[in-house]
Amino acid sequence: MLKSLNRESKAVSDAFSELTKDITSLGFDAVLYSFFPRPMYINAKIQPVLHFSEAFAPFVSNYLTNDYGNRDFILRLALEGRQGTVDWWEEINSGNVTKEEQEVTIDAKQNFGIHHGLSIPILSGSFAISGISVISKNPDLSHFQEIKEQSLDALKELASDYHTKIIMSQNDVRFFVLPLIEQLNDTKKKVIKHLMSGKPMKNISDTYGGLTPRYAEKVVIEIRKEFGDISKNELIYILGMIHVHQFL
Repeated sequence: MLKSLNRESKAVSDAFSELTKDITSLGFDAVLYSFFPRPMYINAKIQPVLHFSEAFAPFVSNYLTNDYGNRDFILRLALEGRQGTVDWWEEINSGNVTKEEQEVTIDAKQNFGIHHGLSIPILSGSFAISGISVISKNPDLSHFQEIKEQSLDALKELASDYHTKIIMSQNDVRFFVLPLIEQLNDTKKKVIKHLMSGKPMKNISDTYGGLTPRYAEKVVIEIRKEFGDISKNELIYILGMIHVHQFL
């Protein structure tokens, strides 16, 4: 699911516009913020949430159409816990990228004019991973190396600040979590309603006669797995942040 900024809150739109302005002032041509819920690896219907500037749009569309998420070495490295900044072509030239994974970056270069790219991981948690990527369409490697060296610290700070603005806002987090809620069946939604009510699970039959406490607990485990195998407390925290009862 590709979420465009016009569906999201003005706070998100304004924050991303400011991020884009700051990134381009450093000499890069475009920026992409990505938020990958780990459940997308369990449920194919769940897609990453992407915020991207105009120059990134054609490739992002191509990325989603071709399901490049399953061949994205940047994403793989993040899932493996890579903490440092990743220069796309430096990583490829190091021999740490498979031939199939290389095709994504080659496609970006040959068909979309993205000659150089840099990715900065921000979050690698039990529920999701996120980061930003910046690109240069200038084929001159020395130009890219120069702006990278001059702006790396600023890039890291901008990435962290933008992510914090998104995650710390209850209204904005909804747009990252709602795709998961939308995929739940009626039974799971009923169990969530009861779970968030604060009532003991042993009393769920009082509200939903067809559900036994034992079965409801199994459903909670299934929901936790769909959210990336997070704990029950983490699930309650995330659902509470977005005021999930408004969407059930």
